[in-house]
Amino acid sequence: MAIFSLLLGQAWRTCIKVIDGDTIVLDGKEKVRLIGVDTPETKDPRKPVQYFGEEAYRFTKSIVEGKRVRLEHDRERIDKYGRTLAYVYLEDGTFLNAEIIKQGYGFAYTKYPFKYMEEFRRYEREARENRKGLWADEKQKTIATEQKADDSTIVYITKTGLKYHLATCNYLGKNRIPITLKEACEKGYSPCSRCNPPPCKQQEKTGKKDMKRERKTFDSFISRTNKSKFMLSIFFLYDALLDFTFSKMRSLLDYQLRN
Repeated sequence: MAIFSLLLGQAWRTCIKVIDGDTIVLDGKEKVRLIGVDTPETKDPRKPVQYFGEEAYRFTKSIVEGKRVRLEHDRERIDKYGRTLAYVYLEDGTFLNAEIIKQGYGFAYTKYPFKYMEEFRRYEREARENRKGLWADEKQKTIATEQKADDSTIVYITKTGLKYHLATCNYLGKNRIPITLKEACEKGYSPCSRCNPPPCKQQEKTGKKDMKRERKTFDSFISRTNKSKFMLSIFFLYDALLDFTFSKMRSLLDYQLRN
């Protein structure tokens, strides 16, 4: 099989390490980023470990680490980080990129076009419908929003919508477009009320400012109200004092006239 593959220009390599669910290392220390699949983050020092990230890492590790694989390329061969972009096949015929999505350990990464895009979208939809992997418990959707988000957090938009979403949102269709939280906020997208993605930092600041402004306004209103009440009390007291004074003067005048 190895000789046949070499004749076809498909050299067999060995996976010596799995970095995370969608990135592996081959002999010769060549880093390979799997095309068309995106798994929850586990290794980025700027981000917390995302929901189901460890499970995705262990799944990929169990399938490919220590195994012989061959690579198939698409339009681009190297990404901006210097990693090889490839579809990875095992000797038993397993298509690793597709298998991760089929079993619910990753999403179809459709930011850039690739030849298996429609198939990968279908695999993700089927995994979701069958509640596989990260789709097993719909209640887990809210976990992502509890994690601390930063500007590089990936959210998803659609071609026609005005909201940005979590990857697990039911409102996302086939035309989901990954985008950073910062970009979504800068382009004027607002968070989906169904899946509750992380809010824009500006919205958080604005919300805090609004709360402070409302509090200040409320305190000012109370202050003005209390001041008004005090002035009103003084007025009534002064009016009552005048009435009492006039009454006493009238009584005194009547007494003097009678005598």
